[in-house]
Amino acid sequence: MRNPLFRPRALVAAGTAAVLALGAAACGDSGESDADVTFWHIQNEDPMKSTWQALADEWSEESGQTVEVSAIAVEDFKTRLSTQTQAGDLPDLYNTWGGGVLAEQVEAGLVRDISGLPCLDKVNPIALESYTIDGKLYAIPFDQGVVGFWYNKDLFAQAGITDTPTTWAEFTEDVQTLKDAGITPIALGGGDKWPIHYYWTYLAMRLVGLDGLAAAAESGDFSGPGFVQAGQLLADLAAMEPFQEGFESATYGEADGEAAVMGEGLAAMELMGQWGPQVQRDASGTEGIGESLAFFPFPAVEGGPGTATEFLGGGGGFAAGADAPDEIEDFMCYLLEEQNQARVVKDGNMSTVAANPEAVLPEPNHEQQAVIDALATATDTQLYLDQAYPPSIGSTINDASQGLVLGELTPEDFVAMVNEAWAAEQ
Repeated sequence: MRNPLFRPRALVAAGTAAVLALGAAACGDSGESDADVTFWHIQNEDPMKSTWQALADEWSEESGQTVEVSAIAVEDFKTRLSTQTQAGDLPDLYNTWGGGVLAEQVEAGLVRDISGLPCLDKVNPIALESYTIDGKLYAIPFDQGVVGFWYNKDLFAQAGITDTPTTWAEFTEDVQTLKDAGITPIALGGGDKWPIHYYWTYLAMRLVGLDGLAAAAESGDFSGPGFVQAGQLLADLAAMEPFQEGFESATYGEADGEAAVMGEGLAAMELMGQWGPQVQRDASGTEGIGESLAFFPFPAVEGGPGTATEFLGGGGGFAAGADAPDEIEDFMCYLLEEQNQARVVKDGNMSTVAANPEAVLPEPNHEQQAVIDALATATDTQLYLDQAYPPSIGSTINDASQGLVLGELTPEDFVAMVNEAWAAEQ
């Protein structure tokens, strides 16, 4: 068995450091603060917005260091962090998913090496792998898990569906059955693009396997028939019109977006990570659908070598900017104290990265248990492509995924765009 949780790729192309040179014209927001420590994260809704603030305040009181906390929506965060990266001025502590994006920042000398952090014994070593580059550690994790279909058991039952699909053919049959019953099959935040890339990535994983995906990335060539077929299957799904009305411009986490549609019980499924149930509640302003919410893996695709035990996955972590004060390591260790990990897991409905999971998550709820069970069955996992690959490649895959679903691109156009993006990185 290969690594059962994360499969980060060392995919930083030559010349990356030059792209991230300090001569970029962007203004360094993180350097303008009068605080001792700047802390950027993406949990911009309560309860986690307040939890991170409280942890920062408590550490500030203990350490005497002032902390300026910025809670930033995901897409805005990516844009701002890209600007700061180009300016060579990253926040002292900031959210990261690891992979190629973090690797580029490391290559440019913008991230602190925390390999000697004294509190790493509080973390499951497997959870550190996405943030380890050339044998050195550059971030601490706070969450990990996998992407799969969260589904509404009541809506499935209403449509007469008694079993979750295990193959793509069964999945599309269920989509049609839900449509015939007057139920919106899938919630999708098409305006944010990245939720769409999960579909193409999974289809490619199933049709070419993880080794095939890795080989294509290493060569920069996605022209193989499996990648074209992945695009065709996604285009065929979109042609079934399975998504909620207005999905084209809907975001993931806004009040009328993908997560809200699921949280309000208005769609039967969404393809999302371990954070999905909490965002459903946050975005909809409801308690979600409770025990009616369940989880199943992305199905196998007939004829492909990939299996349903190979997951798209990852988690959230925090990296420290290279210019952060030395006290940042004490702050990171404060966040990793077991009682603080427990607060994050409870308030954010997250999975645990603790070395001693029972101390942090003694009684997982049914949503957390679903993620735990999926991880237990995983034989391998691929990091989200918009994080595993260099930023220009990841954004191209997101753009192309949206274009494919909207009917603006063909499957052949998709792979051509990705190949051109890889060629530009050389």
